[in-house]
Amino acid sequence: MLRRLAPCSFFATPIPEGCPAPALSRDNRLMALKQVLEVYELLDRADASGERVADLLRARGVPEVTVTRVEGPSGHTEFVTGCLPGDGEGPTLGVIGRLGGVGARPTQIGMVSDGDGALVALATALKLADLRAHGDALTGNVRFATHVCPDSPIIPHDPVPFMSSHVDIAVMNRHEVHPDMQAILTIDTTRGNRVINQRGFAISPTVKDGYLLRVSEDLLDLMSWTTGLPPVVFPLTTQDITPYGNGLYHLNSILQPATATDAPVVGVALTAQTTVPGSASGATQLMDCEAATRFCVEVAKAYTRGRCRFFDPAEWAILQARYGSLSHLRGMGRAPA
Repeated sequence: MLRRLAPCSFFATPIPEGCPAPALSRDNRLMALKQVLEVYELLDRADASGERVADLLRARGVPEVTVTRVEGPSGHTEFVTGCLPGDGEGPTLGVIGRLGGVGARPTQIGMVSDGDGALVALATALKLADLRAHGDALTGNVRFATHVCPDSPIIPHDPVPFMSSHVDIAVMNRHEVHPDMQAILTIDTTRGNRVINQRGFAISPTVKDGYLLRVSEDLLDLMSWTTGLPPVVFPLTTQDITPYGNGLYHLNSILQPATATDAPVVGVALTAQTTVPGSASGATQLMDCEAATRFCVEVAKAYTRGRCRFFDPAEWAILQARYGSLSHLRGMGRAPA
């Protein structure tokens, strides 16, 4: 008998008697839903643009927002970058939304799965701006960057097609990785694979200057606290942290910012139980994006106050002393004989 409704009006689907309501319907699990929905409405349209997103951020008090149109061989995209200033001397966090495009027109109608990286990065910036406007400024700065393109191309990839972009990864890194970023969260849809089989979001081990480091205990804590669930970590290989274009297989582009900086980088992957193409429309899970946004907001709060470490400096010093630099993995390496 279908009589009982979930306690949150967002869930309009009746729940069978005896089944628990979805965990995310609890009041304390929807703190960033407003911002996610606002950004989604701007991205889920044929005329999505960086300027519209920038106007929203400026209206909410973000003082530094820049939109840069970049032309590529097949079209253009608009990079949206900005900085939320802190009120103290804390470190600067980078939040990068990595994607090929928010849409794949004319092949697909509507926002595609691949756009969730931009959605979460921009919703994070918007939520932090609202907190600042209400008196809760962070100690350090948060720099955010992503790009908006409603008509990106689709390219073959195994096991499902990938979203490509009108500009290449090197161009993205130049516009999105800022030298002031002392640690970076890079957010990307990561559903087109067979190695992550859980819906929601997952984090990566820390990547720094060619090294795959241990998973940050502080980030594991924050993930557990914000989701109320055990943390989920997705696997990385050495290939994944080398630059695109070297002929090697990559899980996706989530860790490509790590090839453009020696700052520690952690991936925040929007995931699924099934293999979902990045070009699939209707695949954005708004509650998963809300949870990932909330996680990024909490990392920003903690990191800019010096309460969240992406890596252990003492262990890093030992690695350097014993094994030397692996920064060559950030480059293209030697050409095969």
